Amino acid sequence: MKVRQHLKIAFALLLLVSSLSWWSCRRVEETQQTTNYDYDPSLVREWMQFSYDAVKRQGWFALDASRLYAYAAITAYESMVHAVPNGRSLEGQLQGLTSLPKPDPNQRYDWGIVLCHAMPQILEEMMPTMATQSRSNMSQLALRQEADMVASHDIPQEVSERSKEFANELVRAIIQWSRTDNRAGMENIVYTPPSRAGNPQYWDGSTLGQNFMMPFWWTSRPFVIHSYNICEVAAPIPYSEDPLSSYYQEVKEVYDASFDPNKVAIGQFWANNPGQSGTPAGSWLGIANQLVSQYNLNLATTLKMYVLLTIGTRDAFIACWYVKYKYNLQRPVSYIRNVMGHTNWSSPVPTPPYPDYTSGTSTNGGVSSETLTRLFGVRAFEDAQHMDKGMGVRKFNSFEEAGREAFHSRIYGGVHMRRACQLGFQHGECISEYLWNTLEFER
Repeated sequence: MKVRQHLKIAFALLLLVSSLSWWSCRRVEETQQTTNYDYDPSLVREWMQFSYDAVKRQGWFALDASRLYAYAAITAYESMVHAVPNGRSLEGQLQGLTSLPKPDPNQRYDWGIVLCHAMPQILEEMMPTMATQSRSNMSQLALRQEADMVASHDIPQEVSERSKEFANELVRAIIQWSRTDNRAGMENIVYTPPSRAGNPQYWDGSTLGQNFMMPFWWTSRPFVIHSYNICEVAAPIPYSEDPLSSYYQEVKEVYDASFDPNKVAIGQFWANNPGQSGTPAGSWLGIANQLVSQYNLNLATTLKMYVLLTIGTRDAFIACWYVKYKYNLQRPVSYIRNVMGHTNWSSPVPTPPYPDYTSGTSTNGGVSSETLTRLFGVRAFEDAQHMDKGMGVRKFNSFEEAGREAFHSRIYGGVHMRRACQLGFQHGECISEYLWNTLEFER
């Protein structure tokens, strides 16, 4: 009888110990969970929107804008990837990115604090001549985000300081990496254009008094593509001054479109001229900024979207610039004035200072629309990024529809022939597929 009572007492004690152990483990789990909270993706969106606005105020062209957007998105991603369940760093996935700091698993960090402390530093590096107003806006954004997070989530001072130290280490590593991408001094490299003797199809800029812009941009280190000539692009249509030739007819299409108000309006919507928007490199970033709220995206998807879009644009411009300077094809305005005889004609959208083939806006339209389609499928969306210019809101049934309108816009704007746009768009789609199949965002 006593043995039975002792067994009952022992069993009861075992249950009590087990219960206390479960409760203790549960409390530890809950404590660990409170070290992270659901970060609002608008934290990231605000920084990408700031980047767009800073480029617009600075009046930059698309090439340096694409570089800034990509490094900004990568920094945002690496600042917050540890807040994403099973999130995978881009270290080892991007060319040359081999060493980033790792958080101490036994310490607590706040990844929102890391973000708002890291972003001003990388943007200062990418835009050292940032306008005073942009610099002030950047400081205010960082301070506001930090104050809001500290007030809303009761972040201890030591956690905040540890997070800022991690941000400093992270940005130092990214800046060191960025300085090896072959951008420094590129604009000072002497370029000798090919002779136009016997090659009337070559672009020399003399029609508009322009110089060649960044002819060596294609030598930049890309992020993902293994070569600047990835996804080979076919040659332009053979040059001809015969009115019945395909070359003549493609230029005539550009000329005729310039007198159609509806087509010109599309050309102007997608023009993204320096100083008027975030450049063509930012056109799809502007769309992405709106999708965060339109699609009610979570943090993981928001970070992935920005990385894919900006890296895609940067790599696509590198590949596009290789094609441009491989063929060095003249712009439509040269042919329209010198061959077709319309000496006073000007393109509805200002003609940029680099060759026609292929179209950068079209290549960007291909890589970006294909990327968003892979992310979200065939979905409608609205684009209101040009309302400040009186262009209203444009509605699209799919990203492909928008991408194809973007490539047609360069024909309608008078700055590219059709083949440059169509093959540029396909080039971008191919690059998007390569990025999609290469980058991994989950462990």
